[in-house]
Amino acid sequence: RDALAIGGRSLMAAAFLGHVATLSSAASPIEDQLEKWKSRLGAAAKQLGNGKISQLQWQEEMDKVYAETPIADLLKLINFNDLKESMLATDLKDRGELFLDIPVPGVVPAMPNEPDKVLISKLAYVEKGKHIPPHGHSNMVSAFLCVSGDFSVKLFDRLEQDDETMVVRKTVEEKKAGAGTWSSISDYRDNVHWLTANSDNCFLFTCKLIRLEEARKFHGRINIDLRNPEMIGSNTYRAKVITFAESQELY
Repeated sequence: RDALAIGGRSLMAAAFLGHVATLSSAASPIEDQLEKWKSRLGAAAKQLGNGKISQLQWQEEMDKVYAETPIADLLKLINFNDLKESMLATDLKDRGELFLDIPVPGVVPAMPNEPDKVLISKLAYVEKGKHIPPHGHSNMVSAFLCVSGDFSVKLFDRLEQDDETMVVRKTVEEKKAGAGTWSSISDYRDNVHWLTANSDNCFLFTCKLIRLEEARKFHGRINIDLRNPEMIGSNTYRAKVITFAESQELY
């Protein structure tokens, strides 16, 4: 789940109860597979946005949706080759990651901003050797699907948090997550993720919904320092909450 799946539906040998699952190969020859996939993707988002299902139920549904993704068809649908060329040509300066808002025809329209409780889709590129630095979220769900390249992935449950520190417990560590692997995050499972690009052409299809709970404050990213944490238990760490600039400097 929230940290990509890996190799043959085993991820850490299901030691983490399927937190990560993987696809066997690209797309099915079934003509309407993409339409069915789009319908399930949109329905899950609508149910979550309307409060019909919980964030955990959305993550469970996204595990199923991403497991059945006709990747080749999805890439054609979003004009991946053109987007890829444009993103690879972009000067990332000191950042190693780039997120681009993309519509998914029939599911996600082109939107000038990020509306509450509505599915938002993006294409993400991470330069080889660079990171999507370790961070958590508040009042947000998201799901990442690797469509190209090879990532290493770490996921953590957030156990406690204050203004200065966050206590997390590692739930998944996978050193080789290739195309067809996926992950999801929410306030209730695997809230913190950390992805590293191990190869060239590392791209992710991502979708998210924000501001789902009226009483919970929204934070797009809560950056933490997991290179210098205090170990306080088995796979459990107290990490300093850091700024975006500090995160970019560290990772």
